[in-house]
Amino acid sequence: MGRIRGVVAFTLSMFVLLAGVLVVLPVERAAADSVELGPDGYFSALEDTDGDGQILPVIDNETGTPNSGNGNGWANTRRIVFGKTDSSQTYGGASVSGGYKTLAKGDVASEIGMSMSANHSSPPAWSKSSTTSVATTEALLWAEDEVTGALSFAASGIELNYFDYAVGQYKSNLATASDEVGSHNYSSFEQTLLRSRQLEGVCTATAGCSSGSEPVTVPAGSLSINTYKVFPLALGDVNKYLNHKNGTLDDANLACETYVDSGNSGNCANDVDGSWLRTGHWSGASAALFTHKGGRPDSSNTKYASAGLRPAFRLNLERLLLSAHSVNQSQVLAASDSLRLTFVESGRKLTWWSGSVTGVSGSRTLSLSGDSDLGTNLGWKVVDPVSNTVLGSGRTNGNMLLPESKMTDESKDYDLYVWGQQDGSAAVGLTNKATEPVKTTIKGWQVKTPPSYEIELTGTTSGELKAYRIGDYGEWVFDQTGALTSVKLSTPAGVKSVLAAAAGSAGGSGVDGDNPVGWVAANWLGYPTDPLTGDVTSAYSPYAGKLQLFAQALAGRSDAELGGVKGSLPAGTFSTLATETLPVSGPGLYLIVDSAQNSGGSLPIIVGTKVFNEDLDAGDGRMVDFVDAGVRGKPRLGVAALKTTVTDIAKRIVNDAGMDGFDVGASVEYEIAVQVPDLASFSSVSYAAYAFDVVDVADAGLTLPAASEVKVFMDVPSPDTEVTATGLTIGASGDTLTVSGLKAVFAEDAGGHVANKATLPAGSLMRIRYAAVLNAGASFSAPGGGALDPNSNTATLTRSKSDGSAETMTASAHAYSFKMDLVKVDKDDTSKALGNASFEVSRDGQALEFTQVSAGVYRLDATGGTEVTTHTDGTLTLLGVEARELSFRESSAPSGYFKVSDFTVEVVPVWDVDASEVTVASYRTSGTDLAYVSQDGRSVVVADPSKSLANLPYTGGVGILLLLIIGGVFLVVAVRPYYLSHRAEATANILI
Repeated sequence: MGRIRGVVAFTLSMFVLLAGVLVVLPVERAAADSVELGPDGYFSALEDTDGDGQILPVIDNETGTPNSGNGNGWANTRRIVFGKTDSSQTYGGASVSGGYKTLAKGDVASEIGMSMSANHSSPPAWSKSSTTSVATTEALLWAEDEVTGALSFAASGIELNYFDYAVGQYKSNLATASDEVGSHNYSSFEQTLLRSRQLEGVCTATAGCSSGSEPVTVPAGSLSINTYKVFPLALGDVNKYLNHKNGTLDDANLACETYVDSGNSGNCANDVDGSWLRTGHWSGASAALFTHKGGRPDSSNTKYASAGLRPAFRLNLERLLLSAHSVNQSQVLAASDSLRLTFVESGRKLTWWSGSVTGVSGSRTLSLSGDSDLGTNLGWKVVDPVSNTVLGSGRTNGNMLLPESKMTDESKDYDLYVWGQQDGSAAVGLTNKATEPVKTTIKGWQVKTPPSYEIELTGTTSGELKAYRIGDYGEWVFDQTGALTSVKLSTPAGVKSVLAAAAGSAGGSGVDGDNPVGWVAANWLGYPTDPLTGDVTSAYSPYAGKLQLFAQALAGRSDAELGGVKGSLPAGTFSTLATETLPVSGPGLYLIVDSAQNSGGSLPIIVGTKVFNEDLDAGDGRMVDFVDAGVRGKPRLGVAALKTTVTDIAKRIVNDAGMDGFDVGASVEYEIAVQVPDLASFSSVSYAAYAFDVVDVADAGLTLPAASEVKVFMDVPSPDTEVTATGLTIGASGDTLTVSGLKAVFAEDAGGHVANKATLPAGSLMRIRYAAVLNAGASFSAPGGGALDPNSNTATLTRSKSDGSAETMTASAHAYSFKMDLVKVDKDDTSKALGNASFEVSRDGQALEFTQVSAGVYRLDATGGTEVTTHTDGTLTLLGVEARELSFRESSAPSGYFKVSDFTVEVVPVWDVDASEVTVASYRTSGTDLAYVSQDGRSVVVADPSKSLANLPYTGGVGILLLLIIGGVFLVVAVRPYYLSHRAEATANILI
């Protein structure tokens, strides 16, 4: 029977294990990918014919040019326009066509000893050199003509064939011209796309190279000392990338375009007769190589001054969004048409956009409108998601016809990319700039509508509100219900320095300069609840906190410095108390600035939008907030209250960073803030008659401190300057605290009337700090729809007006303490209450002590006992605890019942948008399924199992043995042969 018992136990354990696997489901994860650019249309269509990751030589492999086939060379390779073509903007005022063609697309390593004399049985050493390497994300492009006037290879008086050298940081004329062309002939944006690297295939000897072969270093050949964005080709390149293997014969692949267009007469552009190569002629120290205007490689003395620079560059394709017709941005190109490239400028975003399809079959047009960091022009492309090819493209100031002939399946989701675009020009560079694209779909000639983002604001102000996006959402995670659990913040490129400076001025130390808004969120914003931020009160305080100082520092910046306005509401929208929606450009963290801030309007607000969860049904609401929004003061997304500038009085609790309330007996620290008034118009009010006093009245549940424990501070001349002893009178009696004579701090008698002291100007902040104790008479708030009863105290400021009359203003703060209601019931008959169950309660591993108030009712008390017992009606109430997790261990169960496993109960308060009042509280349990929240949410039900056969799994020992025996009966068929052979042993074990 022992063996059978083992089989049964193993089988049951497998069921238990399987149940665990089925219950412990992974959290659904949905992450925003890095910006998806999709295929570009030209480079993405170049084929890697042999699968080695290299595409070369393009001139013999390109099949995308109309009416061309493989092997047709330079003439039939697609022309790309790039750089400046306005001669007033180019280096030396040279004439520049702006045309380039692709030689290769990486990854291509440099190859040593490439010769242009493959027709020789033994190529001479002087005809070999290393080739230009091309990285995985790069393409090698070469201009179709010279871009400079004639120049010698060597610098004046040097006349040697090395390109550059470390000694004296020497650069040849050709190297210097390459640098100058790289700096002058391309826009600053285009220059960011040109990869600056060292060059292979150059001489490295200070006395020139004349040994008969290229100086070779392993593994990549000789390298230039300096890095270059723009450069002449090397000797080996004419073989590898231009397929020149016929020695010094003319080759149309190498000929300059002007010479070809003029019918093989005349010179190249800018009246030069060839283009320098960067490779020296290895047989002579003063000889260098160039390509003749007709394409014949040749050599001459380095002081030869009839060749120019025909530049090449390595173009970084990582941000390439589109290759399209240079005029209308379509994908419809004739053989002679050129391409223009559109690259994404990092950090640029679409503010908003909308799109639709108009027209009938055969003339359907994409209609787009919107705005972006780059203006109102938009670009677009339609991509087949199966073949990953660009079917059509255009821009709002160019082609808008959809590629209907290629979009033949109306049931298919074709990818539509839309972006803000700024077109290049001859003067600034022909390359187009783009924002990061948004991706949606076209299906059945319907454009999927993008979500709209907005922030709901409540309050009053006379000013205009402007919104600035200071943080981008990068990655987000949803839980199983679709609610947001986390989101990653990144800082837009254009505002990094501004945000970092503002964080520093607000008191931040060690601010992350690359992602300052992420640093601010982690330290001040209040969104994380675990761990708590270092300055969580900043998230809701209208008058203090580093987040507010950060916001105010930003509010003083111009629209341009903050990346432009991303949403606004006109003045007058909140002339009376109202709730209005502020549309914004997209998901992210926003700074909202009130133009009337300095005249009683709202302080600047920092608030994030909700996140769009496209996996939810439209009826469920796809804009989602954090799963724990409002819990412990965690700010809500998409909503904010206008926070009136402090001109009168405000009050807050400063030691409830966890937003979980207080235990009975705990100290509650308060701060009353008043602003120094402007007394310029008080010429008719004498100093003696002027009043400025504060009275604070507390609820019975709060014990106020002695007068000597009250402190008063000013924020000038430095923060936390104590002024308690500056002529003030502080009194404390019962529930009332008085602070009289505050005028002595900031006012003086000036010729018979009251006036501001020069050292304490109007607007300075005065703060009254003290700690009250939450006493046994405190009010307790109940979860689940029970009474939310805070312990409040109200401060009243009485002050004189300029006409001598008095006015009063008030501000309140709420201290919460909570109660827990448990009810003990029979597991099998929950209508049956169980009394006399005892528990020990702990928090963070420390036992808590309680004093009994009445049967089943206990109040937290450090002088009480550690055990609490249910009333005869099964109820147990704990009073005066923070909203934190409590652990319960049943020390004694009712007679006839088993004890339940240890469990935890937590009160979860949800705060309003300002985190000043709790709007609702609920219970959360864990540890055992026998402790759960009641259906009405007002109590935690603890169900004890009775000592009956049905509840034997809760007993252990003999009960388990009996269960296993019963389980074994059901397995008898499966183990019958084994059972029969051991019947005697089994019977003996059963009898025992």
